[in-house]
Amino acid sequence: MRVLALPLAVLLSRLPLLALRGSPALLVIGIVGFIVSIGYTAPPLKFVYRGLGEIAVAIGFGPLMLLGAYVVQTRGALAWEPVVASLPIALLVALILYVNEIPDRRGDARAGKRTLPVRLAKPTVIAGYRIAAVAAYVILVIGVAAGLLPITALLALLTIPLALQVSRGLEPNYDNPYGLMAVMGVNVKVHLYAGLLLLAGYLVVLDLGAVAPSVNLFVGR
Repeated sequence: MRVLALPLAVLLSRLPLLALRGSPALLVIGIVGFIVSIGYTAPPLKFVYRGLGEIAVAIGFGPLMLLGAYVVQTRGALAWEPVVASLPIALLVALILYVNEIPDRRGDARAGKRTLPVRLAKPTVIAGYRIAAVAAYVILVIGVAAGLLPITALLALLTIPLALQVSRGLEPNYDNPYGLMAVMGVNVKVHLYAGLLLLAGYLVVLDLGAVAPSVNLFVGR
């Protein structure tokens, strides 16, 4: 019942908003979010038990959240910009769960939770982190180059040294939970700082738009 309580409360709190906006897109986003939140641990989906927890977290804390906010503020409009902007943050928040599962893999295996660190060998788990982290930054650069994100969004690239620190720390601390705790802390900072820097980039866009409307911070626009 505790698993159901929070998602149900969130859904019920959003019903007046859905009624006021009358947006089919917002309704779909709400339904998908409800399914993802319930299905994370509850049967029959049980995403986290099937090695899909990271994907569920990425979707819920990435595209669904940002696109939902965008739809509300634009009264039902859809666009690629919020989706692309959310993907780096979605990947980085999923990596928090991913790394946190490493020291828990034996206990999770006994409990029947087939998380990715339970399913995969050590070299594959470490490679998975590196691939996902690189993908987050590549998406950011592509988004800017394609004109979907402002140039100032590249501020989030300043977190690359932190991501490298996590990457280097996984190998020697993989079987050392106490050593891994420091790595996990840095991993949280990667997501937090990247999000704050991306937000700062958009604040620059808004401020310049107010004081210098002629300044264009989007490539090709």
